Amino acid sequence: MTKHFGRLSQSVLDYLLPRQQALMWAALILVADDISKEWALHALQQGQLPLWLIENQLGFGFGWNRGMSFSLLDGFAYAPLLLGAVAVAAVAWFTHWLAEHPWPSLHQAGLAAIIGGALGNLVDRIQHGAVIDFLVLNPWGLFPYTFNLADTAISAGVALLLLDLWRRPR
Repeated sequence: MTKHFGRLSQSVLDYLLPRQQALMWAALILVADDISKEWALHALQQGQLPLWLIENQLGFGFGWNRGMSFSLLDGFAYAPLLLGAVAVAAVAWFTHWLAEHPWPSLHQAGLAAIIGGALGNLVDRIQHGAVIDFLVLNPWGLFPYTFNLADTAISAGVALLLLDLWRRPR
């Protein structure tokens, strides 16, 4: 039994080794997202939100998002379960995909950002049944949505993957 466990643990280590730096960045994004959401929840409870830097255009608000980006699927009874399952599958797939390029690369940085952001929103769904959104960037009323650091990381990750794809030789 001990010999089998030793081989299994070595296999896991061999699998994770080429992914370790990207996964550390994903973990940092997860922690930063969690700290920021805890701050927003505390500020809301203290009556400190909304806090505007530019009235109704830039600042900190608060919202519970039970759906996904732009509140899609909000009101769908099984949205938290469905979105949680999609997040787990995406994190597993993107973690596997990390080994295709050595660190540092735009590819791994993009995947790390997506993994960290997806895990941040997944933690919210597990803890609260919804995602905490608190950042407001609504210039001239063109973008009336509230979002969080996890959403920002996911968007930045997708942008990095697209940039990586664009830069690759054909």
